[in-house]
Amino acid sequence: MPTSDDITVFIHSGWRCSSTYVWHRFRALAGVRAYYEPWHEQLARVTAATIRAETPSNSGLRHPGGDTPYLREFEVVLDPSGGVRGFDPGFALDRFWIEPGASDLEQQVYVAGLVAAARERNEIPVLACCRTLGRAGWLKRRFGGFHIVLIRDPVQQWLSFYSLRRRPRPTYFELCHYVLLSEMAGCEDVSRAILGAGFEGGAPLADRIAAVRARLKRAPASISFEAFLAVWLRSYLKALPHADLIVDVDRLARDQAYAREVEATIEAGCGFRPDFSDCRAPPPHGSHPPVAWRKAVRTVVDLMDLRQAIIGPEAPPILFRKLAPALAALTPGAAGRPAKLREALGGLVGGAWLARAPGRAYAAAAARMDGSRR
Repeated sequence: MPTSDDITVFIHSGWRCSSTYVWHRFRALAGVRAYYEPWHEQLARVTAATIRAETPSNSGLRHPGGDTPYLREFEVVLDPSGGVRGFDPGFALDRFWIEPGASDLEQQVYVAGLVAAARERNEIPVLACCRTLGRAGWLKRRFGGFHIVLIRDPVQQWLSFYSLRRRPRPTYFELCHYVLLSEMAGCEDVSRAILGAGFEGGAPLADRIAAVRARLKRAPASISFEAFLAVWLRSYLKALPHADLIVDVDRLARDQAYAREVEATIEAGCGFRPDFSDCRAPPPHGSHPPVAWRKAVRTVVDLMDLRQAIIGPEAPPILFRKLAPALAALTPGAAGRPAKLREALGGLVGGAWLARAPGRAYAAAAARMDGSRR
């Protein structure tokens, strides 16, 4: 069985994919140093005071963890002049799509520093982040370790972004997907087809986010979903081949036998066992903006020429299983004036305000195809 001398755990996921809950359960284990979002751009400027100030209870993001600071584990690697030692804000999204064989000494030294800080304290390093799906292969080649990939129903994941809107503007999560799509190598035509424009890379992340916000702040919800789905597909196609364990977080919350199986697999791979018995799934988002899910999925899959990657003999089964509810759900009619008005009003008072019949149709399809019932 692995020991803390030879194991590092990486938890890869997208945003709003239960990674905070899974990280929280690892953090509860004795002898573990669980780093939260070690590729987040804010690490370039955090201080001891800001670490103490940011907690799950005051985040507004519906996260577990109470009043314990998210970034407490980083206190031992703070630079006296500010920020986490060795971290560069370009790590956040600039290096998101790095290939396994690429050289990035600066990023490698940074990760090695986090691992060393845990080992010096006789702790097992756990790095959980929403920004590592595209670099899972790179991390595995350089650091070995046990790699867990979390995956969620993509429609529910995107609706979680949308539900956090407090005005008719895209959330931070949506803006990051616009940036990532615009910078996906080999997908320039896909990006232009979905976003309607090209965006220059190379500027600081804050400037790139500002650029997509200015251009797409009033884009229909369908564009946001298609951009998210394109990044979702590319991210998982890159990450899944390097996973030691794939965790279906929708099933984790509903199937106790599956949760025990996941715990046992982690114990066999890492030497310690997190407890997921309190995992609870939020109810499916019943409030849907006017997005034709089936049409959107087919559009993105065809634009990216991914049919064989999803349904071919070498395709990861989990991808089609997660896309199936959207493909089977009833699609709303043409988004005429009433639909567009509902979307605008929903944005004014928060994305969760909308309640439409397609939401019920989608929920029914998702229930029929839920892997926990098979």
